[in-house]
Amino acid sequence: MMILSLIVKSWRSVWVCLLLVSPSSFAAIVNNNHLFQKTQFISGQLQAIRSAKNLSELQSEPQIFADKLAVHLVFKTRQLSALAASLLSSQGLNPIEPKPVAYSVIRPRSVMPYLEELEQQLSQVMTKLGVPAGAEVERPLGKSVNDVYQQLVLIEYLFEGLVERDSLQDLANNINKTQAELLLISQARELPLQFSNELSVSGRELTDVNIVALQSWYLLERLFRQLAIEPSKPGRLPAGESSAYQLVDTSVNILAELHRAKTILQIEKDSPTRQVNAYSDANQAYAAFVSLRSGLLVMVGAAAL
Repeated sequence: MMILSLIVKSWRSVWVCLLLVSPSSFAAIVNNNHLFQKTQFISGQLQAIRSAKNLSELQSEPQIFADKLAVHLVFKTRQLSALAASLLSSQGLNPIEPKPVAYSVIRPRSVMPYLEELEQQLSQVMTKLGVPAGAEVERPLGKSVNDVYQQLVLIEYLFEGLVERDSLQDLANNINKTQAELLLISQARELPLQFSNELSVSGRELTDVNIVALQSWYLLERLFRQLAIEPSKPGRLPAGESSAYQLVDTSVNILAELHRAKTILQIEKDSPTRQVNAYSDANQAYAAFVSLRSGLLVMVGAAAL
């Protein structure tokens, strides 16, 4: 009888657990397969919009990405949402107010609201153009965060011809934001920070700029180690010549890394943002990243003492 009583109690415990994990709880489970499915649907939306605007189909060989984190997905999706907002404005529609990024651990379920925001903006454009809603996409299996990031880069490519982009303006804004975020970290940890004056350089190409941008990223990860923050692995220089889009992508990832660091350091406030002038060419962008790198070298040197 005692054994039977224990079995009954065990089953009751199981049922209580099942009640706690209700269908609504299951609905909250989001993994990389769900995110990949959503990005495929968004790709279909953009392809339908391109078709409605009689734009040619684009063929792009996807890059290979590694060592991406969920926070990188959030910041990349927010970049794409800004493009979607420009597309909405061009159609006479009001863009959706962008979601702020919370200072908490970013998991796959944290990424989904940003993808849904992007989807919602594109849905409004499709409605305005009279394009029918896309069909459901079958959920894949075995997808990683790197696969999802690859899809986001392909989505970015599909905006080509739909919106006017000024990559050198985006880059200037991101570097200015990066400097402001570093200032918050330096103040919180009482580390000196000084950026060198922009140099006058010539003869630089976008690949040169991307090299010094990645050098800055590696220095940032070195600083993280000194601040007892688990560093991620910075990206590698893309094969061939770097494009302006790839350079902006590097700067977006650096901002994601800074947000991750601020979360760990409990610096739960956003740095002030301001509009800055676009870089005139690769030479000016190169000088700006050299200045950023100099500031990181100051912080790394002080943190090592």
